[in-house]
Amino acid sequence: MEKIDFSMAAVVVHLLITLIPWFLGMTIGGGLGALCGLGIRVMFSTMPALRQPFVLLPWRTLVMGLLIVVWSPFIVSLLGIGPVAGGVVVGGSTSILALAFAATILVEQEFPTPLSARLVAGARTLAVGSGLIASGVGLLGGGGLGHIILEAARVQEYGLVLKGLLVILILALVLDLGLGLVQMIIQQPGTTSKPAAATGVAE
Repeated sequence: MEKIDFSMAAVVVHLLITLIPWFLGMTIGGGLGALCGLGIRVMFSTMPALRQPFVLLPWRTLVMGLLIVVWSPFIVSLLGIGPVAGGVVVGGSTSILALAFAATILVEQEFPTPLSARLVAGARTLAVGSGLIASGVGLLGGGGLGHIILEAARVQEYGLVLKGLLVILILALVLDLGLGLVQMIIQQPGTTSKPAAATGVAE
């Protein structure tokens, strides 16, 4: 059995593929997220009626889909196995998550939602994210679509890889929209909190 040594070189590489992609991801994704958040705030301020149907927007499915693409075998097929591919995966994932976090934080700061709606939104995020986690179980031999995607990538049947990814995204979209309807019903007009800028003075 081959012996594996724990070396400082591995620690240094780990830090490099953590910190550099993290900084780039926070800068790029956070910047884009801030622009999206500010744009949504302007849209809600000028067209308040759009706020409730906007809850149905399946951005969680989009985020999960992008994360699956970043973590899919396509990155390795393009860049090979090594620190560069690892850095791209970490940086891409960080960018996607930073974009979603920044946009959500900025919108919630100006237009806070009721606690009940936020709880449903959290459950919705976890439900959609579970699909990403479940697909990753295939790497551990846990079966499911992740296993099919992994085996298809191993024999370079990329059509089957795309089919598996598409089914995962469809399942995520169903969960996203289903819980989105619940969230939209809870977040009825008149039940939402006052914009952050208006609270304090009026009370």
